[in-house]
Amino acid sequence: MHRRHTTLREKGRRQAIRGPAYMFNEKGTNLTSEEERFLDSAEYGNIPVVRKMLEESKTLNFNCVDYMGQNALQLAVGNEHLEVTELLLKKDNLARVGDALLLAISKGYVRIVEAILNHPAFAQGQRLTLSPLEQELRDDDFYAYDEDGTRFSHDITPIILAAHCQEYEIVHILLLKGARIERPHDYFCKCNECNEKQRKDSFSHSRSRMNAYKGLASAAYLSLSSEDPVLTALELSNELARLANIETEFKVM
Repeated sequence: MHRRHTTLREKGRRQAIRGPAYMFNEKGTNLTSEEERFLDSAEYGNIPVVRKMLEESKTLNFNCVDYMGQNALQLAVGNEHLEVTELLLKKDNLARVGDALLLAISKGYVRIVEAILNHPAFAQGQRLTLSPLEQELRDDDFYAYDEDGTRFSHDITPIILAAHCQEYEIVHILLLKGARIERPHDYFCKCNECNEKQRKDSFSHSRSRMNAYKGLASAAYLSLSSEDPVLTALELSNELARLANIETEFKVM
């Protein structure tokens, strides 16, 4: 299955390609029998078949997606098949690596997280510090960039998600890789970045700030990133109490 040639300028977010059978819980009719077999093998952890198809097939599109818009890597990660994940990660031009990492983090699959972080895409560490939304202009397939291809908010970075899920070991791994949760700008900040985000989508801007603060306030992140977690927690509590009277979108009434 080939991705439609639609640029970001022509369409806000690239969409996962699906067959008409998506609404009927069947595989899309655009998949070949080879692709269906490949996706099934990845989903059920059939290591010999996945290895043989990756090594021998000249026609296999290993980035094909099922009726849910998930590729083989996402299916393997979602079902905790480490060996299949490692086989797929060896392929060049593998799509949805970012989505697979977020999925592994959300499920607490530490060994799979470590395997994905060894992928060349994370060699420089930049992929860990930028959210899917911030990486969108790269125009690659590291993230799905649509609400259907991924289940996570587009402002979520890997370490923010790990902090939300209270995954201490994964937070520790990401911190060692250089990932950090950046403190949001002041609410009244008038820098170009904040002005642009407010103008483009004020709700998403507020949601991203909320997600960042939720990550900063998590026990997993506080205990592992701060030299004095108690003092940091008290300072953050005061800051959040002040912001609760300013950013009323998420205030508990």
